[in-house]
Amino acid sequence: MKKYNYLLLLLLFLVVITGCNKKEVTDSIKFKNEYESLNNKTNDNNKKYKNLSISEDNSIIYSNEDEIIKLLKNGTGVIYFGFPECPWCRNAVPVLLDAALETGTDIYYFNALSIRDIKEKDEDGNIITTKEGTDKYYKILELLGEEADTYSGLDDESIKRLYFPTVVFVLDGKILYHHTGTVDSQKDPYVSLTKDQKEELLNIYIDHMHEVLNDLCDDKC
Repeated sequence: MKKYNYLLLLLLFLVVITGCNKKEVTDSIKFKNEYESLNNKTNDNNKKYKNLSISEDNSIIYSNEDEIIKLLKNGTGVIYFGFPECPWCRNAVPVLLDAALETGTDIYYFNALSIRDIKEKDEDGNIITTKEGTDKYYKILELLGEEADTYSGLDDESIKRLYFPTVVFVLDGKILYHHTGTVDSQKDPYVSLTKDQKEELLNIYIDHMHEVLNDLCDDKC
């Protein structure tokens, strides 16, 4: 019996020690690992992914379709639509996280790549859908409304699409602003943003984060 009790205590001690040493995988660490996992790798087009170094203390919150829909309907926050393999996203993410750190803003992250539809023109010029989006994807587009970008290449401004990266700034269910891509002067996402381009993008993010936080001062502050 004494031997049994000793083994039980030893097992319990090992469990406690292991648990204390095990690092909790938070959303911020998960995001860091997800995006940094592509460092020093190339895509199918033999293009090298931009290397990223993301802090473990970033403000990313992983969100699902229902949470994003609820936020767009009546919530307040900053939403980032993107995915780790997206070269434009890999340029935008470090700047977005810097802006979030400076303003103390949480970023609600949703990878919507797999739920998007795919449309194209056939040889007769008719618009066809080769992959249907999910119902919740179309609901997100509906809630984005005119803020959603026009589906390029279809010559029909009424057809919308969610491009990446898109950052949406929402206050009490009202979309204040959305920003797609990085900056107009960046033509090649595999060429890193210059210092001036980063500053331009940072200011865009920061300005609209302050609108969401509702902490902007007028001339009477």
